[in-house]
Amino acid sequence: MKPRCYLLILSLACFSNVVLCCPAICKCYPQRAEVVCNEVPLTEYPSQGLPETTTMLTIQFTNITLLTEQHLNATPSLTELHLYSNQLQNVSSHLLRGVPHLHTLDLTGNKLNELPAGVFSHAQLRNLVLKKNQIQKAEADWLPDNSNLTWLDVSGNRLTEVPASLLQKLSQLENLDLSNNKLEKIAANSLTILTRLERLNLQNNKLDTLDPSVFQSMPNLAYLFLTRNKLNKLPPNLFQMLSRLQYLSLEDNQLSHIPTGLLDPLVNLDEDGLDLTVNPFVCDEKMEYLWRWLLKNKKKVFLAGSITCAKPPSLAGRSVLSLTQSELNLYTFKPCTLPFPNPNPPPPLLTMRLWLLVTLAALVECSIQQTDVPSCPHLCSCLPLPVGVEVSCSHFSLSESFPPNTTRLSIQSTHIGVITASHLRPVPLLNKLQLYLTNLTNLPSDLLSSSPRLQTLDLTGNRLVRLPSNIFNQSSLRNLVIKDNQLEEADPDWFSTNSSITWLDLSGNNLTKVSAALFQRLNHLENLDLSDNNLQVLHPETFSNLGHLETLNLAGNRLISLQAATFSNNQKLTQLFLQENRLQELPARIFQSLEHLELLLINKNQLQSLPTGLFDGMKSSFRTVLSGNSWKCDREMTYVWTWLNAHPGNVFFLEEVTCDSPETLKHKPVVSLNVSQLAW
Repeated sequence: MKPRCYLLILSLACFSNVVLCCPAICKCYPQRAEVVCNEVPLTEYPSQGLPETTTMLTIQFTNITLLTEQHLNATPSLTELHLYSNQLQNVSSHLLRGVPHLHTLDLTGNKLNELPAGVFSHAQLRNLVLKKNQIQKAEADWLPDNSNLTWLDVSGNRLTEVPASLLQKLSQLENLDLSNNKLEKIAANSLTILTRLERLNLQNNKLDTLDPSVFQSMPNLAYLFLTRNKLNKLPPNLFQMLSRLQYLSLEDNQLSHIPTGLLDPLVNLDEDGLDLTVNPFVCDEKMEYLWRWLLKNKKKVFLAGSITCAKPPSLAGRSVLSLTQSELNLYTFKPCTLPFPNPNPPPPLLTMRLWLLVTLAALVECSIQQTDVPSCPHLCSCLPLPVGVEVSCSHFSLSESFPPNTTRLSIQSTHIGVITASHLRPVPLLNKLQLYLTNLTNLPSDLLSSSPRLQTLDLTGNRLVRLPSNIFNQSSLRNLVIKDNQLEEADPDWFSTNSSITWLDLSGNNLTKVSAALFQRLNHLENLDLSDNNLQVLHPETFSNLGHLETLNLAGNRLISLQAATFSNNQKLTQLFLQENRLQELPARIFQSLEHLELLLINKNQLQSLPTGLFDGMKSSFRTVLSGNSWKCDREMTYVWTWLNAHPGNVFFLEEVTCDSPETLKHKPVVSLNVSQLAW
């Protein structure tokens, strides 16, 4: 049927210009004065068929190419207009003159290349969305001088700059989204008018630097997104005025260092509120500020353990948090001091004799000090601690001896292959042992028999396939890391019946299952990492004994489903990572006991919807990531849609929570839908 025939149908469907009028190929909801035209064969705007009283109009997935002032004159009461994913190429100047009450205009996903002067004048617009068009240049004359806009989204276009003259008209703006453009620079002082801004998104542009003044006039800014740019250096005072900032994303840039003091003003960051992952950090002495800040503020950092070194080669891939002072070349020296004469000395002869006597005593003391310092092995660095010595070695042979007062020992990037209790016997004060990338294939059961004070054992990056019974039967042991090995089974017999371990990392192995019997012996666990294994099923009793557990990482496995009781005894859990599994559904009560949960990652699964009430009762600081699932945007999605709209600040990457089906809504952000679109 030809397009003109459709317009005739629209006209005949109306008895008069009253509320009874409704386009035949659209859906009307008279009680709320809403009209929805979804994926209908329109090539022209249906102004002749719309009820004059319409206040909310949605037209999407059509072939409309033109929108004019005359088209909108048919609905003078319009307050919201959503024209999503049409084929709009042109809109007329003074477009909104006939709709003075319009406060929301959404032109997402069209083919607009440029816009005429005065296009958004006349109406009191508060929300303007121009995302995913082809706009190459933003112009100040689009808007009136006294613009009331509080929300402006021009993301997903081809902008290389945003003129200060446009931004100067936006004094009421609270949310500005410039993401996914080609911005190379933000002009100094161009954002000074935006004193009310609460959310600024600059991610996925080409920014390589930022002017120190760029954020200085934004005291209310709470969310700042700088992800996926080319930032290689940041001014030390860049965030000086952002004391209210709650979330800052700097991941996936080119940062090699963080300048001293940069993060100090950010006193109100949420837990997991700072993301610094995927940056090529150089772990040298310039890393000291970030290293100390991370150690002090771990809870404020998203995946803090994933912030890793790119250089030097000896530390590449290492978590910044795992580094030692010696690895960062942060040596502290306590030199021997010799006395010098007082500026106002007593008589010369007495002064000379006294000075010689004191000098001789000081030299003797220095000699004794140097004699007492144990020798440091070749290819190692030794750093004195308040108690003992920290020794770090690479490309090292165990044939050399360690200082007997060694309390921390790190051996990495070597091919020692074998280590026994006899190697550790000369260092009985050892409380931390790291054997990182040392090519170990097996360990003796009595390895720790000569280390009664050992609290931390890190065996990351070796080739361990199985371990003997009782190997970790050490009452002092608190932290155990066996990450990135080849373990096929986690044996309960590794541990004593009442192990003191609080941190266990078994990530990056080949585990297909873990037994409840294992964790019956680990009832003090606070942090458990089972990520990047091959787990397919979890028995509902698996974690039932872990009443102290605070962090549980199950990401990167093959889990298809979980039982309702899986986490019922883990009331202290604050962080739960379930991303990158194959989860297809979740029980409605699975998180019911987790009243302290603050971070939940369930992205990159196969979820189509979530059961009603799943997130009810979560604390206000709760945050989640839901993107990368197969969301089916129908009636079953109503709970998710309602929760997202009520709690947008609780969802990271909100705009990436998109529909996978039906085809008409594919890739559309769930939060952008209206309830009628979920009614099929």
